Amino acid sequence: MRHYADAGEHAQHLANIEQQYFQIERGKFGGTLEQFDLDGLHLFCEQVNRRVVECGRVSAGMVGIGWVSHSSVAPTSRGREITNRTIGAARSDNDWVVHLPSDATMFGITLAESEFDSMAEHLSRSTHQRDARSHARTPHGETSPEALHRLHARVGELRANADRLACPATRYAFRKALLDDMFLAMEKLAPAPREDLTRLTYSEIVRRSQDYVMRHAGSPVTVLDLCTELRVSRRTLQTCFRQITGESPADYLRAVRLCGVRKMLREEHAAQMSIASIAARWGFVHLGKFASNYQRLFGELPSQTPRFGSRA
Repeated sequence: MRHYADAGEHAQHLANIEQQYFQIERGKFGGTLEQFDLDGLHLFCEQVNRRVVECGRVSAGMVGIGWVSHSSVAPTSRGREITNRTIGAARSDNDWVVHLPSDATMFGITLAESEFDSMAEHLSRSTHQRDARSHARTPHGETSPEALHRLHARVGELRANADRLACPATRYAFRKALLDDMFLAMEKLAPAPREDLTRLTYSEIVRRSQDYVMRHAGSPVTVLDLCTELRVSRRTLQTCFRQITGESPADYLRAVRLCGVRKMLREEHAAQMSIASIAARWGFVHLGKFASNYQRLFGELPSQTPRFGSRA
């Protein structure tokens, strides 16, 4: 198990997943990540202690299956709540944006798309789960408590026997059993509820706002800029952000920019750049206010963030 003090670094270490985490809750980040490679089937368990926005996709040629085992507040994706019985899958052409609460524990499995499709052919619902590319569609919904309990028990057994996974026979046995339990859970999926179109629209506006900020990193994007770009009123923008993120647009977008500064501070190509220069790249020109906001969000001053080459 590895521990991380930076949300971006945590996100970068998930195998077979290309994603970014944006911390939006104040305080020092703490994350744990445990990963197991079962000969092409990859299992991970991660925990975070601050609210983050997770943006990403699985690597090309892979399918990812994920579920949340614990959270006091339901995570959301595309305006839909993710319960502790929800299982969802995604292919490499499916981007996701998930808002994770501060005490979330997530599990995930990645495997080759070809292997997933060959086994998904036998799902009881596969006859009406086909898309235009003749691939088994990636299911999403709530599974039965019994199937989920069995899957959690299997994962717990695997984690308890991690020291035995060097043995090929043991690894093979766990791989087969985990696949069997995972597909049983997907066979028990109830149809996903119809998406709330209002929250879906709110979620899309937040996503597009975040994309706009990332594309204009060197500019202090204002609420008016977003209203103009997205052709929505200030009141609509405020409502979208409050409903989806619990933050005002200004606070949320400042947090995204601060995450951009923090990420750049830790990168090799910026190792010789001053903090002031990096802050300016992200539109922060008032250094005193910038340092105060940075410390409020991350629990440390920019000068205390480990730069590339300075880590133990």
